[in-house]
Amino acid sequence: MEREALYERIKIQTWQQQLGNLASTLATISTQASIPQQDKLTTYLLRDAALIIEWCAKNVPESFHPELAAIQKECLGWKQVFPLEATRNLLSIHTRHQSDRILDMAGLANDEMNLKAVNC
Repeated sequence: MEREALYERIKIQTWQQQLGNLASTLATISTQASIPQQDKLTTYLLRDAALIIEWCAKNVPESFHPELAAIQKECLGWKQVFPLEATRNLLSIHTRHQSDRILDMAGLANDEMNLKAVNC
């Protein structure tokens, strides 16, 4: 049910908004990965990030496809092995970097007005 709601929300957004939501999901993974009580949420968010990439791929510029595919593979790989205590900090740092990169790809980096619009 929640996947359907996410899909319905994502499919009507511009590709920049879709990438903004992906960046937000990755940023949330970054903040939650180091909290053991949030392991289930982190696993769901890794799945959601992979799904968002799948759903937005047809809308984003083709030049972004290789990088998005790599991020999707990484999210699915992390989902299979998470939680690993020794890698919590690595996942947190890595997903923060990915979030920043996605914001840059979407032209949303350092633009608070656009970030607020994406979160609506």
